[in-house]
Amino acid sequence: MVHVRPATVADVDAITAIGHATWPATYDFAGDDYIEHGLTSWWSPAAVERGLRTTTTLVAEVDGQVVGVANVDLRPEVPVIWRLYVLPAQQGAGVGGALLRGLVDAVPADRRAISIEYAAGNDRAAAVYARHGFVEVRREAAEQPGWPEQVWAERPLGG
Repeated sequence: MVHVRPATVADVDAITAIGHATWPATYDFAGDDYIEHGLTSWWSPAAVERGLRTTTTLVAEVDGQVVGVANVDLRPEVPVIWRLYVLPAQQGAGVGGALLRGLVDAVPADRRAISIEYAAGNDRAAAVYARHGFVEVRREAAEQPGWPEQVWAERPLGG
């Protein structure tokens, strides 16, 4: 059974480990430089701690072990999901869906939509997000030559 709860500073090591376990396989299509940049920029302990202070971050546990992480930044008018990652052994078991439901539930009732950003070429993520009602709304140029474009998708909310 999946248990979703708010992340705490005590989860930093587990969250960092999830990033390092998922990013290389998830973004192998984008190249080693992209992966290294992401791991250094977004999955260091300091970056994870910073994220805990600026976003609503949830972890998913199975049998008491943290197996997934997700966060949403509630500061923009349209809240942004920046992380939704599940350890490979737990993918396809409902962990990601449970985390996503938790993020949607965290959005204030007056918000009309929630957005997510992901790298073009991450077809598995695109399919998951589409199943959960996200529709592509725009693309942004890659940050560096040779890196993938960024895809933005939104899902309407009841607000």
